[in-house]
Amino acid sequence: MKHQAFLIFICLVFAVSTRAQSYEIERMEDGPFSFSISGVTVNEGSALIRESILFNDPTSPVELNSHSTEIVYKDRSFRFSGTTELNVKRSIVAIQVRTILYDVFGQHMKNLANTEPKDFGEGVTRVNGEWRAFENDVSEMLTTVTYVARVRLSDGTQWVYDADNLQLALSTLDLEQKIGEADED
Repeated sequence: MKHQAFLIFICLVFAVSTRAQSYEIERMEDGPFSFSISGVTVNEGSALIRESILFNDPTSPVELNSHSTEIVYKDRSFRFSGTTELNVKRSIVAIQVRTILYDVFGQHMKNLANTEPKDFGEGVTRVNGEWRAFENDVSEMLTTVTYVARVRLSDGTQWVYDADNLQLALSTLDLEQKIGEADED
């Protein structure tokens, strides 16, 4: 009985790790955590570097090439300004790109969605989005994870991300690693 339970456990672990691998994950620097905006230095003295993580599902008709989230000050408020470079593999008429924000401790802050109901032919293009940000968001945001959530193809069909695969892939990032966890590996 114990042997059967162990085999079932191994099969489940293998199935979970295989599904998490369905995303191609790319990590890149996204600028310094310490920056100046409107003459004010935010996070002065910090050597941390912001990180942008891309999740690409190989089944998606659109691939993410890069994403950057800048912090801007305009109209008397802070804003997150996102620029995403896409490689469109098949003609589409709408896309939704989502970016998940994490703070300096690896804890989830908020999700940003950029929906573009517009025709895109095959090839490389960019989409831009802007969202209001609170002052504490601006000083705490360290990591972003960006993925394609939905695509409407020119023939009317839709491609939609798999939420379970996304959750599994997010769990592999170890954004909230605690003391001692690194020693266990």
